[in-house]
Amino acid sequence: MKETKRTILIPYDFTMLSDCALEHGVQIGRLLDSDITLLNIIDNLKDEVHVKDRLTEKAKEAQKEFHILPKVMVRPGKVSQAIKDVATNINADLVIMKTSGPKGIQRFTGSRAIKVMYGSKIPFIVIQAPPKREIIKQVIVPIDFRFENKEKLKWINFLTKIYTPSVYLFRPNVSDYRIRNNLKFATNFLEGRNIGFELVHARGKKSFVEEAIDFSNFIDADLLIIMLSRSITLGKILFGLNDQKYITNKYKVPVMCLNPRTDLRKFAGFR
Repeated sequence: MKETKRTILIPYDFTMLSDCALEHGVQIGRLLDSDITLLNIIDNLKDEVHVKDRLTEKAKEAQKEFHILPKVMVRPGKVSQAIKDVATNINADLVIMKTSGPKGIQRFTGSRAIKVMYGSKIPFIVIQAPPKREIIKQVIVPIDFRFENKEKLKWINFLTKIYTPSVYLFRPNVSDYRIRNNLKFATNFLEGRNIGFELVHARGKKSFVEEAIDFSNFIDADLLIIMLSRSITLGKILFGLNDQKYITNKYKVPVMCLNPRTDLRKFAGFR
């Protein structure tokens, strides 16, 4: 039985940032040998033909520039739900999406990007700028007290089967048995698979999120891998959403966002 080729979905709205998302898609698509699909969400069906023509032209431009011909899709609906629905329907392995940061009340309740990602079984990479280099070389994985940290390691395991990035496990400067357990699992997991890594301790002078972001800039990271919160609570809103701080970080480091219990079993390396 012929194996279905992997697919990367890229929400595309004809902006410069969505062009950056396409560049990231080309970079990762070459690593994973994946197809690329450009998706535009419309408010009115009367715009469908016009928008599809524009997307088709963009795909042709991408073929000339990157030697990859993306597929194109136009769908009506609410952006926050339509992207997840299309990603599920086409069995996408990854969604690469731009963000320009939260505006107004979104600074407290979370940007549109956050709302799109919550609850999705498919991983997202959120970008704010073009790729720094042709290949992902430096990956940082913040380790906290949550059990779901283990799912981040499954992605590291998969990526290292394709190439060899430098992996940094970034841990808080606190003593907590849950963090110790997660670190023990992480080190055993990576060492058992001969995956090289460096364990880095936060200094504890700022919040853990801020120090993780600063460290990602210090090592010139290409990717941060985080686990999204299970839900947006009033307390998280009052103190600021850590998820939001990561994905709109001031250094514009791309962030891979996983939801708790993300289904990663389709990749053989995750078993």
